[in-house]
Amino acid sequence: MTLLSPGSRGLSSPLRSVSVCLCLCVAAFLTVRPSHATIVDRIVAVVNDEILTERELEEKSYPILLGMQSPPSEEERVQLRKNILIELVKNKLVNQAAKEKKIVLDRGDVESVVDARMAALQKQYGGEFENVLSEQGYSSDEFRDLLEREIKQEMIKSRLIAQAVESTIVVTDDDIRMLYATRMIVTRSPDDAFKALLQLKSGKLTFEKAARQFSSEGADEGGGDMGTYLLGKWSEEIEAEVIKIKNLGEFSGVIQTDAGFAVVQLVDRRLKPIQEIQPDDRKKIRERLVRLKSAGEANLYVSSLWDRAYVKFVE
Repeated sequence: MTLLSPGSRGLSSPLRSVSVCLCLCVAAFLTVRPSHATIVDRIVAVVNDEILTERELEEKSYPILLGMQSPPSEEERVQLRKNILIELVKNKLVNQAAKEKKIVLDRGDVESVVDARMAALQKQYGGEFENVLSEQGYSSDEFRDLLEREIKQEMIKSRLIAQAVESTIVVTDDDIRMLYATRMIVTRSPDDAFKALLQLKSGKLTFEKAARQFSSEGADEGGGDMGTYLLGKWSEEIEAEVIKIKNLGEFSGVIQTDAGFAVVQLVDRRLKPIQEIQPDDRKKIRERLVRLKSAGEANLYVSSLWDRAYVKFVE
């Protein structure tokens, strides 16, 4: 029984759209964990026979709030909370599916990633690392446990998705040598992004005018021109949507990124001679395309998990 489907609240985005990269998330935990505050824990969602709590929601929100250029409005905070809660439900469903499929991680693999991330953070903070942890209420061992849990979740998700969808992905030479020319509007508010998209589709605004009117500060230069590029220049959230646009002049939906909420228009698309692309670059583009195409398939896979699940949000 499904009480709420993935598309019925929040924004539709690739599986990884709400998350920032794990290393940034960990750095954010060090600076924004409110050790002086008390979070009154309560159930915010039920996923099959498991629960999600207010504490989990708050801890997942901290790094994303930190990454915003300025404090969000109440409207933006509410929207962010909805998006993160949906992402937490998806993660819970993925973990439950991985358990059913008996996906097991090698402890050595996990520890090697944890060691690398800890070393990177110690290098970043230098001699202040232990002090920063202490100020936020963590011992070194407690923080390592937190980091290990985050890494395990990401590795389990990655392996489940790979097992479920990556074997079905086909990448052709034409996919690899495709040159894209696009334009983009980036807004702070999802409502502004939807307004911009509606006015663009209705023809009430040209892209240049929409970029000036709706783009966040510094994001409207050149009318939103992104240039001409092979895949790999822009974030995977953006490029996952670019490759889905079928016709020149058409727009993406609203894309949630670390920088804000984006709308992209496909201006041109043509093939670059394959011999002009270095073999190493071809390999990188192929690997990226597998990830980009997997993102769409992963959404369908997670949606299928949701459709078969019991999911209830507790207001």
